[in-house]
Amino acid sequence: MAYQSFYNFSKTSFVRGIQCRKLIYLDKYKKQFKTPPNAETLARFDRGRDFEAVFKSKFANGLDVKARYKYPSIECVQYTTSLLSQPGEVVLFEANILYADILVLTDVLCKNADGTIDIFEVKHSDKVNSAIEWDLPIQYYVCKNALGNIRTFNLVNRKEGTLDEFVVTDMKEACEARMPEVEAYLADFREVLQGFEPEVEMGPQCEEPYKCDFQNYCRRLKEFRNS
Repeated sequence: MAYQSFYNFSKTSFVRGIQCRKLIYLDKYKKQFKTPPNAETLARFDRGRDFEAVFKSKFANGLDVKARYKYPSIECVQYTTSLLSQPGEVVLFEANILYADILVLTDVLCKNADGTIDIFEVKHSDKVNSAIEWDLPIQYYVCKNALGNIRTFNLVNRKEGTLDEFVVTDMKEACEARMPEVEAYLADFREVLQGFEPEVEMGPQCEEPYKCDFQNYCRRLKEFRNS
């Protein structure tokens, strides 16, 4: 099934495009060929959600946007916009932010009394891999353009050697420096989605930073072409 009509890109699809231009095309148009995640991957997802939940528990008055409307939907975006337009402080979990054709969900978004915004992106990893390095800038790009007034844009990592201790790092300056690259990638990815399936040979990008869900598809395609 293709993405919802009101957006073309998410954080995940953007990062996948950087991993492989063909991957972003397959993820939009040929989802039926994805290999389902294995038990190890599902366990990793669970650990990430549990870690995120512990961090969110520190915000007693947080409102979960996805709890009210089915995601993804324009209603989630409109609900987020409505909550942020109200005076005073508000804390949102999974705020749906739309800019142009890009939709991102922020783990924790805090609008302060003076209208400034602090955002926290929670990652269970104790290291910053290449996926995280691009996950943050695309989210910052959308939030900066859609909301403005970003005071801090924080990465929340797990402290090395612990299970539930947090390290919070303001990544706003680092993300700001990557804005020209984000715009260049978006321009390229929009061309990819409007054209034909890119021809990309299998290689190291199939495994890093994450194992590609379409390896079996590409492998069968290569075998067919070589037969």
